[in-house]
Amino acid sequence: MAKIIFRLFITILILMQLPLGGCGLSPAKKPDIGPAGTPTESKSNPPWMERFEAAPSQLYDLEAIAATTFDGINKQNWPQAKEGLSNLQATWQETKQLVGDMKGVSQGDSALAKLSTSIIAEDRNASYEALNKFMSSTVDIGKSYKLSPVSDIISLGSAIRNVSFYVQENNWPKAKSKAKEFEDNWGQIKPALEQIGILGEITKTHSFIRQLSDAVDAENAGAATDLIGDLNDSMGRIREYYRGK
Repeated sequence: MAKIIFRLFITILILMQLPLGGCGLSPAKKPDIGPAGTPTESKSNPPWMERFEAAPSQLYDLEAIAATTFDGINKQNWPQAKEGLSNLQATWQETKQLVGDMKGVSQGDSALAKLSTSIIAEDRNASYEALNKFMSSTVDIGKSYKLSPVSDIISLGSAIRNVSFYVQENNWPKAKSKAKEFEDNWGQIKPALEQIGILGEITKTHSFIRQLSDAVDAENAGAATDLIGDLNDSMGRIREYYRGK
């Protein structure tokens, strides 16, 4: 019996000296270089408990400011667009102080710089694209707050702006494509937004989105513009309901 125990003890000592990598028990070391170049630098997620806190209200504010900035860009009202840009820049600085070096921040800095250049140059298309990229970065930040719908709300805001942009220039093939994306996006997000306090507005929004899709399919610019106005009201109410929750 003593020999068996001794042999077992020796076996354990030997196993403790073996590298775990060959058994597939330790994670692979991050390489310095990959097949196409340097690997992306990974960003750490917030501490586990912080992911379940309410998202900063500034993220909702950025969505609201993006709406007025876009309206100026879309209608080439450059004083309005420049005022919106100034408000975006100020609120973005507040946001960064709260979220730190979270995924999406560096992309947001880059996109906002391009947006500034494009608005100063009064370039409608470049300003629209830069604003989309900037808001995409805020979606990435919002995803870190697991119990908040902020990333979904920002995503929906970008989706309706895409439809509005192409309706404004009567580019119906693009408008139809973006309206379909908007409707599909809404279908995926809608169940998570359905709470008793905002359910009526969710129902109205759902109806407006269906009608907008029909208006765009019919290439009816007047009806589409009116419905976008209705959605501005309903989706703004949804945003304000969830702000800070």
